[in-house]
Amino acid sequence: MFSSPTKQKTTPQNFKSALTRSIQYIKGVGPIRAEAFESVGVSTLENLLEYYPRGYLDRRNIVAIRDLHLTEWEVTIVGRIAFADLVRGRRGRHRLIAVISDGTGSVQCVWFQGTSYWHRILRSGLTVAASGVVRDYDGFQFTHPAIDILGEDDDNRLYQTGQIVSLYPSKLELRKVGLDSRSIRRSIHAALEIVKDDLTEPFPDEFLKAANVPHKAEAVAAIHFPQDEDALASGWNRIKYEELFFFQLLFALRRRAVKAPERGLPFETVGAVTRKVLKSLPFELTEGQKDVLHEIREDLQSPVAMQRLLQGEVGSGKTTIAVLAMAMAADSGYQSAMMAPTELLAQQHAENLLPLAEAAGLELRLVRGKQKVAERREILTAIENGRTTLAIGTHALIEEKIKFHKLGLVIIDEQHRFGVVQRTLLRQKGPMPHLLLMTATPIPRTLTLSHFGDIDVSILRELPVGPRKVKTLLRTGADRDKIYQFIIEKAQAGGRVFILCPLVEESEKIDTEAAIDYHKRVTSGVFRDFKVGLLHGRLKPEEKSKTLRSFRSGDINILVATPVVEVGVDVPDATVMLIENAERFGLSQLHQLRGRIGRKGQPAFCILLPGAQITEEARARMDALCETDDGFELAERDLTLRGGGEFFGTRQHGEIELRWANPEQDKALLLLAREQAFSLLENDPELKSVPQLRERFKQRHAHRLQFVSAG
Repeated sequence: MFSSPTKQKTTPQNFKSALTRSIQYIKGVGPIRAEAFESVGVSTLENLLEYYPRGYLDRRNIVAIRDLHLTEWEVTIVGRIAFADLVRGRRGRHRLIAVISDGTGSVQCVWFQGTSYWHRILRSGLTVAASGVVRDYDGFQFTHPAIDILGEDDDNRLYQTGQIVSLYPSKLELRKVGLDSRSIRRSIHAALEIVKDDLTEPFPDEFLKAANVPHKAEAVAAIHFPQDEDALASGWNRIKYEELFFFQLLFALRRRAVKAPERGLPFETVGAVTRKVLKSLPFELTEGQKDVLHEIREDLQSPVAMQRLLQGEVGSGKTTIAVLAMAMAADSGYQSAMMAPTELLAQQHAENLLPLAEAAGLELRLVRGKQKVAERREILTAIENGRTTLAIGTHALIEEKIKFHKLGLVIIDEQHRFGVVQRTLLRQKGPMPHLLLMTATPIPRTLTLSHFGDIDVSILRELPVGPRKVKTLLRTGADRDKIYQFIIEKAQAGGRVFILCPLVEESEKIDTEAAIDYHKRVTSGVFRDFKVGLLHGRLKPEEKSKTLRSFRSGDINILVATPVVEVGVDVPDATVMLIENAERFGLSQLHQLRGRIGRKGQPAFCILLPGAQITEEARARMDALCETDDGFELAERDLTLRGGGEFFGTRQHGEIELRWANPEQDKALLLLAREQAFSLLENDPELKSVPQLRERFKQRHAHRLQFVSAG
């Protein structure tokens, strides 16, 4: 339907509209500054107008220095520089220290990079706005804060009179040529004057009216030069609405393409293989598992390809669902591939599924990144000729050398750890295999719509062992001796104890205990009478597996580990988990870690032991964990605390990523945009009735359609 746009070179004599004009030719820019602008992706006037502020300066969001406290989010202060100079540190390296005072107190700002530039720019008596995250290093401190100079133009007056001043991202490349917030504002003002007649509106008036947002030109002006807070909010809502609408249109297009009947592989047979696997299960399926299997079965029988996301708590039985889906594929003569993010998890899946596969007469092979040449050759041959029915592996499955005989089902475990490109590459190894994504991280509905808007969703809430009996406790350093004594008592009674540390080795940036040093200390100290294992990401796969086997069997009583155990470590007898520096972990991660204990339904204890200094946000996360063990409720709280952009962690190339909208805060806009986009495409598949909207989509988003088979 759409082809990707080609980038055309523009000159001052050759452009379709002022929007495509090079920024080099506007007042105050020139070739040197234009080159600096290109380093941040700004080359045309349109790019410049979409270089939106990182924040705003007004009386409402300025924090007095006396009111500063530890935080995980950026705050802004305004004051005068009382001191700024270079200080020689260890190994002869210099750092720049500046002290800012605002009449209520003083705070230190430190730079380790760009010190020569800041030493030249910052001087005593200058009025500045400093924005950054507050840390405590023998006193509150900003490290590498964003600095906006207010003492040399109208910004200081604007702030004093209560007007709203836009502040812009300004990397060192920009600052070196004088492009700070002041000069960027001037450039944008000049650009607005040039393009005011060219900012056309791609959306029909009735769409904008329903969303209660202004036209694009009005919105852009309000964002850069807000007259008041209402105009600013309306401007941003217009930008968010456009972002949400086009992503929902992309979902609608992808869903329409994938659901085309001629592209599917219907699995019409449920026969001997599925019955054998069911008979081999050492437990009865829960009602929740039966319901999900019914949904998957209907998908697999359909002439359109399945695209389903399976959400379920740790231990809810997602792997059981996966193996039964693979059995259904085998009954119809198709192979299945199951990809996991780590070798540890892939190996555990292979070990757990092997008995079921053998009982059903299926060959299962494990595909890893590092295998002996002869072994790898034999595995590749078995997969290519169809002898291997179930291929379990890591990203090694997407290697070009691996070819499937008849791939019909692709399963991605812990799907958020893979990018769309990786999922696409695996799915492209078959004509149009069914896709099942799995995650143990419950996802709020708004994030499901904004990140998986073209995928059906199944949820496993019920645990096979019933509700977990895990008690979560928040303790302090003063309780450490009591905690260690508790661990000793549990280990003596034959229990298994996890001790979690955030890092593998000491870091100058993060003052926390490292697993390796921690292990050395406790094995020669408080736990010297016990076998204490060590597990972290840098161990070889064979070492990890050996350590885990010893921990499961009881040869090791206590396991000191990094968050590598968050995914794929199954030790049913584990009853205690101590999480050191718990403030370093996100809420979702803490919940996943907690899910590793009490897996047989036995009473268990998760002990959170933060460092001496914790932020209000970290305290809120730990309090939430102590208050509930409902993963879906915690996911909603996590979204509220962190916002949609941070929920999934690092996104990968091709992924749907919202830059401006927050799915929870902008829920009404999201739902409206989704309804409008899906309805528009249903009634007008070619978008002939909205040519400007169609053209805008082609320019900005059509390239993402190459991931149409990824899910």
